Amino acid sequence: MRRIVLSICALLVISGCEKDKDIYPKRPKLTLYYYNETSVTEMDQNARIALRTARENTGIEFVTVILREIPNTISVEEYAAALFHKWKVGSKAEGKGVLLLFIEDTHTLKIEVSYELEGIFTNVFCSSFQPTVKSYYAGRYFGDVFCGLVESLERRVLIKSDAESETSLKGTAGDPEVLKSSKTFLSGGGGILDDEYFYEKDAKLAFIREISADRIPEFDSHKDIDVVLTRYFQSLEEGINYPFLGLLTEGSSMRRLEYPESAHFYKCRWEDCRGAFPYHIRYKGSLAAVRFQKAQSWPIFLRRTSDGFWKIDEARAWVSSWQIFSENKSGPLHKDHPWMFAFSEYKYKKSLCSVPQLLPASLTLKGEIARLEKAIKENPRNASNYFKLADLFYWDCLWIAAAIDLVEKGLELEPNNIPYRWLVIFMRYRFPDPEPNASHIEKLLSIKPDDLEALAGPFLVNVLNIRLHS
Repeated sequence: MRRIVLSICALLVISGCEKDKDIYPKRPKLTLYYYNETSVTEMDQNARIALRTARENTGIEFVTVILREIPNTISVEEYAAALFHKWKVGSKAEGKGVLLLFIEDTHTLKIEVSYELEGIFTNVFCSSFQPTVKSYYAGRYFGDVFCGLVESLERRVLIKSDAESETSLKGTAGDPEVLKSSKTFLSGGGGILDDEYFYEKDAKLAFIREISADRIPEFDSHKDIDVVLTRYFQSLEEGINYPFLGLLTEGSSMRRLEYPESAHFYKCRWEDCRGAFPYHIRYKGSLAAVRFQKAQSWPIFLRRTSDGFWKIDEARAWVSSWQIFSENKSGPLHKDHPWMFAFSEYKYKKSLCSVPQLLPASLTLKGEIARLEKAIKENPRNASNYFKLADLFYWDCLWIAAAIDLVEKGLELEPNNIPYRWLVIFMRYRFPDPEPNASHIEKLLSIKPDDLEALAGPFLVNVLNIRLHS
């Protein structure tokens, strides 16, 4: 009945809007299942992979549309129903179709399903994702939410088609593909359930895949860099998002703990790496960088400890790189980070923002964070401490939201600090949260009226394609 009512509404809406057909985007010919008109493009590649995988595994046509806004004269329910009908979602899959409609302006998600699937994707189930989407936007971290959502839909279909039904998720301990604890998190790397997207700090561990104690040594650091890379690739292939793998640097573990990605995210990362093989390793002292033959995969940065063990620095590699999915290439975002020796083909030019060097081996990241937090508490008028702590959060942990807040506080005390003014601009574009950047550009021009880079900044910089000094 719901499908019939919404179909009638869709027809009425479409007929009533013939004079303004532009309120509905045309279905793209190249990417039939994915349309994104917003500036939030960092998830595009993984989203397409997730949609394709879900379609192949379930036979359902999953379609995603992400819009900046819709007219205020129409409800999101009416719009989704009309778009579902207009795009003929499910027509190529025996009438089995799912539309995921995201509205950026109102932070809204509407899941529209065909009549054949209403028994699987109920109203209650579909509406349960809305708080997740609110957290996705309001939480200020654009991670792997979309792929987890698609995984949840896919898993629900597969579970519903299983003779054991949904109760099979409550299986016995020891089964690597079932729930293991009262917090209901998956230990097998199979994805998430519809109620598992927690972004509060006290619940983030519920999103992390457990590994048994006897497997932990399989992913430890090693003095042979090839062993470390083999172990790291294995962890990606299995979708292991456990933050305390011995082969990770301290900052990378902290990043994984603060912003856990799903198993699917790391499996996609493995596919990117594998598709870009072969790779070569470049060394300089205690640092190494893995560059892939094909340019679409991000590099891997490694650091050697004082006792000779190599560790993967995910945070520094990701924060120092940019990627253009449409051109299948990646490169350094900031041209003076410690691993620039591995990018000899790039013309060196000092970054507009401040790029800190690595912490001395005698210091720990957690120790330095604690020291700076204490220093800020004791002397809140010292801008330098805010900037130094922001550097640790951004460069070593990739905690962009926290770093933005700290730099903004530092700039209130030291408004003419040009490098950190540029840093917050880059962070806000990458986050992405570019709207406040207009005031930063204005401030830069008030300091240096002839600053051509500040004048060009808003036009040259976007979320994943930052080409200043490329």
